[in-house]
Amino acid sequence: MDLVDEMVIVDTGSTDNTISILQQYSDVKIHHFNWVDDFAVARNYSIEQTTGDYILVLDADEYIIEGSREDLESIMLTNSIGRILIKSHFKKDNQIHYAKAYVSRFFPRNIRYSGAVHEQLESNYSRVDANLKVMHSGYFETNKSQRNIPLLFKEIKKDPMDGYYLFQLGKELRISKKYKEAYQFLKRAYELTTETVSYYGELVVELINCGKECNIEELFEIIKQNEIVLKNITDFHFAKGLFYLDYSLGYQNKSHDLLPKIERSFLTCLALKDRFHIEYVQGTSSFLAAYNLGVFYEVTGDLKKASKYYGQSAELGYERAKYRLGILD
Repeated sequence: MDLVDEMVIVDTGSTDNTISILQQYSDVKIHHFNWVDDFAVARNYSIEQTTGDYILVLDADEYIIEGSREDLESIMLTNSIGRILIKSHFKKDNQIHYAKAYVSRFFPRNIRYSGAVHEQLESNYSRVDANLKVMHSGYFETNKSQRNIPLLFKEIKKDPMDGYYLFQLGKELRISKKYKEAYQFLKRAYELTTETVSYYGELVVELINCGKECNIEELFEIIKQNEIVLKNITDFHFAKGLFYLDYSLGYQNKSHDLLPKIERSFLTCLALKDRFHIEYVQGTSSFLAAYNLGVFYEVTGDLKKASKYYGQSAELGYERAKYRLGILD
């Protein structure tokens, strides 16, 4: 309420107490929209109900954790689109993890969305990172792939050469553990996507993470192609370290050549922590990399180094590292 002049809520069919809660606030304008399996249509409808010059879009499962009105006004002065940092938490191996990404959500009201799912703003306006952080709870212990996959197939049917939707479909299929099918869509997206595209790094990381599950040998070449381009992305080095590790376990005759690469990948993650770097999943430059180094050294018999890196990870709160450290001690 302190950030904006007007609040517009568009309800697309909630079945809980959303409306009754909102009705307690006289300043909130409530509109109803019949869901038509198209996020862009719903978003554009909501924009049309506003009267302000600039729009800040938040979903029902998002809330602001940092930022001020002044931060938004500074974006407006540049006539740019503001990208806000969205943190999403999810559970893996009984541990809560956080992913983060900058998403275009603050923009002039004349701009509209396109795309039935994972919708995008259609605009050539310059995009700048806003000092606004949002927590997203919608992916915690939920799987939205059953909803998203059919919508993504519809989008790809319209344009089979759309690299963005091929990437998103591959990602959703990977989440659903349909690894071989996912890899085919991610590979097609990779072949259609240039290095300058904003999601290129995420695409390569998804490709490695997915191909790892199938021991895809061509990943060696894909990694080689991106060593320079993605050198500052910790998730890239982390993903390739996991791939080398899994591949060496599956093909032990090649493990001797891969051992130095496994070690170097995770050490690079830690080295990047104190330099400029990009991190998609929180911990790939710290406790997750340190934990996997601990695993590597434990498996290769260097228990002193294993304890060292398990200790580093445990100090940062990673429970699996604490457990392994307890066993070694």
